Parts: sequence; structure tokens; C-alpha cells
Amino acid sequence: MTQVKNILVPIDFSTSSYQVFELGHCLAKHNGANLHLIHVIDPVYYEEQKPRISDTEFIHKIRFENAKEELRKFKFEVPHSEVEIIEALIEGIPHKEILSYSRQNDIDMIVIASHGWTNLSHMLMGSIADKIMRQSDVPVICVKSNVSVIKSREMRRHSFAENWVG
Repeated sequence: MTQVKNILVPIDFSTSSYQVFELGHCLAKHNGANLHLIHVIDPVYYEEQKPRISDTEFIHKIRFENAKEELRKFKFEVPHSEVEIIEALIEGIPHKEILSYSRQNDIDMIVIASHGWTNLSHMLMGSIADKIMRQSDVPVICVKSNVSVIKSREMRRHSFAENWVG
């Protein structure tokens, strides 16, 4: 089995993102892997939500800066040690950008929440997690909301974790 060196955790700053980050961190720590945090700004979603004013470039810049600040806060709010964390903020169609990032950065595993903060729109349009699971070239762990996360010290006791993490 190949060694897991890079784990990707897509986040949208929802409550589920913290659970997914915790699991991704545990897996990264257990394997000595790098943890990649990615947030994708969906221009289609923001286009629907933007106020009706003329300066769209200004609005775009503000949204990008806000997301950048949220990503930085997220990284430092959640305790993490012994794991290198690499941040990425990208604009585009979320599932396409996440898959592209995965391929370009030699990601070995993706850990994603089953539903993020735009849960209703995903129910109507198909979830990002579902698209990633179907199209990914690497294993994907999809975490349902409000599920307890296995701690790294407990991973050796779980056979499924051994199959995934070496």
C-alpha cells in the first residue's frame, strides 16, 4: 500500500468543516502527512447573492479578502500540532477546483463533509461531496454531520482505519 503523504480537506467554514478538519488532522498526524486546506469561492453562488450595485469588482475583492481572513482564522482556531498545513483559496466551480487541486498537488486522500453550509442548494443541484466521490482519482472519506471523529491514538484499534492509513 502506498504511503499517504498529502491529505486534502475542502472547507466552507461551516460546523461540519471543523469535524472534517479534525479527522483530516488526525489522519495527517498518524501518517506524517501534509494537510491541505482548500476553500473554493463559487462565482455562480455569489453572483446569485450579490446586492444590486454597480461595482462588482469591489464586491468580488471584498468577498475574496473575507474568505482569506476566514481561512486564516479557521487554521488558527482549530488546534493542530506536528502537521504541516498548506492553505489554498481558489475561485471556481467547487468540485472541479477541488479535483484539479488534488491532481496538481499529489493528494493521496480527500476528507470532505457530506453537506456544508449551502445544504439546501446542494440537495437541489447535487452535492459537491457526491461529485468529488464519483470523480476523484484518490480515496475520499465523506463525513456526515454530527458524527464523532476517531482520534489518532485510537486509529490503530480500528481495522477500517488501518486499511486507509497504512
